[in-house]
Amino acid sequence: MARLRFMLGEWHVEAHVMDESNQWLSIPLPDETTIVPMLDGACHREEMPVFFDGSVSRLFFSWSYDNYRKLYRMVSCDDSEGLMAVLEGNFTEGTDTVVINDVHTGSAVVDEAGLVVFFRQLASSKTSADSFTDIVSESYDGGQTWLPVFRAVHTRKNDPRL
Repeated sequence: MARLRFMLGEWHVEAHVMDESNQWLSIPLPDETTIVPMLDGACHREEMPVFFDGSVSRLFFSWSYDNYRKLYRMVSCDDSEGLMAVLEGNFTEGTDTVVINDVHTGSAVVDEAGLVVFFRQLASSKTSADSFTDIVSESYDGGQTWLPVFRAVHTRKNDPRL
């Protein structure tokens, strides 16, 4: 979890969704969030209100690291549908970007017939000591290509070490 410590703290958030003309459109929520360590640092926890399709939902996120499989996992759940997603992956070599998705976890979005509608991916990039950016993308071709749908730019409100 040491490589994800940059996420800990209180953050101002600039949130955007991708519009029909492939431009980032600013949305009101989330506008801030707090990410805290749990279980002596073995996990991170975050709860965040988000604005989506004209309504506000609360999301829960928790990150952990699997020492045996050498990969990061994030679970998320929302208060509107209660569906839990599991995304897993790792840092892109030579970067400060962790990329996780649900292609192999069995938690992709399905339709009423139980068929996968799309997969989700999160790329979280440390951009400075006091900022990081999350890009959420969707894939409709089994993870071959990814279309960005949400961006959250985090700027530190205060230093968690104080």
